[in-house]
Amino acid sequence: MTKRIAAGAVQLDADVCNAVDPPVRGCHAGAGLHIDIPADWAARIAAGQQVPGCSYHTLALDGSLVVSDTAIAQVAKPAVSNALPAPLKAEAPLLVTKLATAVDISLSPPPIEEM
Repeated sequence: MTKRIAAGAVQLDADVCNAVDPPVRGCHAGAGLHIDIPADWAARIAAGQQVPGCSYHTLALDGSLVVSDTAIAQVAKPAVSNALPAPLKAEAPLLVTKLATAVDISLSPPPIEEM
Protein backbone atom coordinates (compact mmCIF):
# COMPACT_ATOMS: atom_id res chain seq x y z
CA MET A 1 0.00 0.00 0.00
CA THR A 2 1.52 3.30 -1.10
CA LYS A 3 0.96 6.23 1.25
CA ARG A 4 1.29 10.00 0.99
CA ILE A 5 2.43 12.09 3.94
CA ALA A 6 0.66 15.34 3.16
CA ALA A 7 2.19 17.51 5.87
CA GLY A 8 5.18 17.29 8.13
CA ALA A 9 7.47 15.33 5.83
CA VAL A 10 11.15 16.30 6.01
CA GLN A 11 14.14 15.40 3.85
CA LEU A 12 15.30 12.86 6.45
CA ASP A 13 12.04 10.96 5.84
CA ALA A 14 12.90 10.69 2.14
CA ASP A 15 16.45 9.67 3.08
CA VAL A 16 15.13 6.88 5.32
CA CYS A 17 12.87 5.66 2.51
CA ASN A 18 15.78 5.67 0.05
CA ALA A 19 17.92 3.75 2.55
CA VAL A 20 15.36 0.98 3.06
CA ASP A 21 14.06 1.00 -0.54
CA PRO A 22 17.13 2.06 -2.58
CA PRO A 23 16.77 4.14 -5.76
CA VAL A 24 16.81 2.25 -9.03
CA ARG A 25 17.79 3.23 -12.51
CA GLY A 26 14.76 3.22 -14.76
CA CYS A 27 11.06 3.32 -14.11
CA HIS A 28 7.77 2.62 -15.85
CA ALA A 29 7.67 5.44 -18.39
CA GLY A 30 5.00 4.10 -20.73
CA ALA A 31 5.01 3.34 -24.42
CA GLY A 32 7.16 5.51 -26.62
CA LEU A 33 8.69 7.59 -23.81
CA HIS A 34 12.48 7.57 -23.78
CA ILE A 35 14.60 9.13 -21.07
CA ASP A 36 18.37 9.48 -21.01
CA ILE A 37 19.60 8.52 -17.56
CA PRO A 38 22.97 10.06 -16.65
CA ALA A 39 25.83 7.80 -15.57
CA ASP A 40 26.03 9.61 -12.21
CA TRP A 41 22.30 9.16 -11.46
CA ALA A 42 22.84 7.76 -7.94
CA ALA A 43 25.15 10.62 -6.92
CA ARG A 44 22.64 13.17 -8.24
CA ILE A 45 19.81 11.59 -6.24
CA ALA A 46 21.99 11.55 -3.10
CA ALA A 47 22.74 15.25 -3.68
CA GLY A 48 19.01 16.04 -3.79
CA GLN A 49 18.81 16.63 -7.53
CA GLN A 50 15.85 15.50 -9.62
CA VAL A 51 16.72 12.62 -11.96
CA PRO A 52 13.97 11.83 -14.46
CA GLY A 53 13.71 8.16 -15.32
CA CYS A 54 14.73 6.84 -11.90
CA SER A 55 12.56 5.62 -9.04
CA TYR A 56 13.35 7.15 -5.64
CA HIS A 57 11.73 9.02 -2.76
CA THR A 58 11.85 12.80 -2.73
CA LEU A 59 9.81 15.61 -1.23
CA ALA A 60 7.28 17.18 -3.59
CA LEU A 61 7.15 20.95 -4.06
CA ASP A 62 4.26 21.12 -1.58
CA GLY A 63 6.32 19.31 1.08
CA SER A 64 4.46 16.02 0.78
CA LEU A 65 6.16 12.64 0.44
CA VAL A 66 4.86 9.55 -1.36
CA VAL A 67 6.21 6.42 0.33
CA SER A 68 6.36 3.11 -1.49
CA ASP A 69 4.88 -0.06 -0.06
CA THR A 70 8.39 -1.54 0.10
CA ALA A 71 9.70 1.36 2.19
CA ILE A 72 6.66 1.16 4.49
CA ALA A 73 7.23 -2.54 5.09
CA GLN A 74 11.00 -2.20 5.58
CA VAL A 75 10.98 0.79 7.96
CA ALA A 76 8.49 -1.05 10.19
CA LYS A 77 11.03 -3.84 10.79
CA PRO A 78 13.15 -3.08 13.89
CA ALA A 79 16.12 -5.02 12.46
CA VAL A 80 16.12 -2.82 9.36
CA SER A 81 15.59 0.53 11.08
CA ASN A 82 18.15 -0.27 13.82
CA ALA A 83 20.78 -0.96 11.15
CA LEU A 84 20.44 2.52 9.63
CA PRO A 85 23.10 5.22 10.18
CA ALA A 86 22.50 7.33 13.32
CA PRO A 87 20.52 10.29 11.86
CA LEU A 88 18.31 7.97 9.81
CA LYS A 89 17.90 5.55 12.73
CA ALA A 90 16.59 8.44 14.86
CA GLU A 91 14.16 9.52 12.12
CA ALA A 92 12.77 6.04 11.35
CA PRO A 93 10.32 5.87 14.31
CA LEU A 94 9.12 9.40 13.52
CA LEU A 95 8.49 8.31 9.94
CA VAL A 96 6.52 5.26 11.15
CA THR A 97 4.35 7.61 13.25
CA LYS A 98 3.71 9.87 10.25
CA LEU A 99 2.84 6.85 8.11
CA ALA A 100 0.20 5.79 10.65
CA THR A 101 -1.86 8.86 9.72
CA ALA A 102 -0.77 9.14 6.08
CA VAL A 103 -3.29 8.81 3.26
CA ASP A 104 -3.40 5.48 1.42
CA ILE A 105 -3.07 6.37 -2.27
CA SER A 106 -2.52 2.87 -3.60
CA LEU A 107 -6.08 2.70 -4.92
CA SER A 108 -6.29 6.34 -6.05
CA PRO A 109 -6.30 7.04 -9.76
CA PRO A 110 -3.07 8.58 -11.05
CA PRO A 111 -3.05 12.37 -11.51
CA ILE A 112 -3.71 13.68 -14.99
CA GLU A 113 -0.59 15.24 -16.42
CA GLU A 114 -0.88 18.13 -18.83
CA MET A 115 1.49 18.25 -21.75
